[in-house]
Amino acid sequence: DRKIILVLCRAHTICSQTWREQKTLTKYLPCVAVILLQSEIRSEPKVATHTKLETSKRILLLFGSIGMIAFLSGSASIKPLWTIIIYYLAVNGNKNNKNDFNSNLRSVNSCNNNDKIYSITTEINNNIMTETQQQQPALTNPTNQIILDKLRALGMHKKETPHHSTLKRASVLVPLFERPPSSQSNTTHPKNPNSSSIHVLFTQRPTTLSSHPGEVCFPGGRQDPSDRSDDVITALRETREEIGLFPHSILPIARMETVESKHSLCVTPIVGWIDPPEAAEPSGLELNLEEVEAAFAVPLEYFAREENCVEKYSVEWSGGEFVVRTYLFEDGERHGGRVFRIWGLTAHVVYEVAKVAFAV
Repeated sequence: DRKIILVLCRAHTICSQTWREQKTLTKYLPCVAVILLQSEIRSEPKVATHTKLETSKRILLLFGSIGMIAFLSGSASIKPLWTIIIYYLAVNGNKNNKNDFNSNLRSVNSCNNNDKIYSITTEINNNIMTETQQQQPALTNPTNQIILDKLRALGMHKKETPHHSTLKRASVLVPLFERPPSSQSNTTHPKNPNSSSIHVLFTQRPTTLSSHPGEVCFPGGRQDPSDRSDDVITALRETREEIGLFPHSILPIARMETVESKHSLCVTPIVGWIDPPEAAEPSGLELNLEEVEAAFAVPLEYFAREENCVEKYSVEWSGGEFVVRTYLFEDGERHGGRVFRIWGLTAHVVYEVAKVAFAV
């Protein structure tokens, strides 16, 4: 069908102009192509003589195009389920957001800049996030399931003081994922099948940055107006921008207590479960090298062991006492034994998560 070929070409052009990296381009290509196809079909004049056979043919062409895109892109990471969800949202969105979503479909024909593409993909990511939050991850390790249940019990409600409402907001994601026993770090107990295999993902900022140069942190950043004052959306957006981890792979399971940073930012940590776990493996991440120099994973249990804390002292901060912790983690898996220093706000947050997980 000539129209489908033209739509595929236009989708590829839009994606290549917006996302330069090949892996990112191929992840978004099915999304944009399906939106374009749907827009083309909706914009055609309705013909009363359409038969059921012609309607069926259109549906087959639409879904066939998804397979064609996946084949042409050569990306094994494309999930058919994701494209089907997008198609479902485009056609069968609920009554409250269907009009807004259809307006995005109509506007995609005139897309000629990054802002319009970003607004469309943000709308899709928000819908996917809503669907994802209702999912229940299936864990084979009973210890991991217990830990996940403990964290879930914290809930997603806000945990902050009235003072925090006067500050500028920021969010970070605490990415947790399972590792099979064969790939676990030797800093815990890999031989015990009942030990936790949950790891937490960290990033390190480049030393060339003016703010927090060379420090270990979680993916995150300041809240943008486009985040609709939603701390979860901020954390997911920043995670995608910094390490290429997309919202459909992240299940927000808990909101930790909001803390005030040394730059007077109101920082809200969001604990996210990564599924599939291989999406969080540092070796497969697409790092934004302007913001992230390195990524590494540490067993969550590492922070529940007091002997791993090499320094600890208390300071008066924001009307209370803040315990400053420092951990030194040697990563022998990807960085040749490089030692990462985890301290300050990042160490405080991961310790609080580990304290809940392992009842420290």
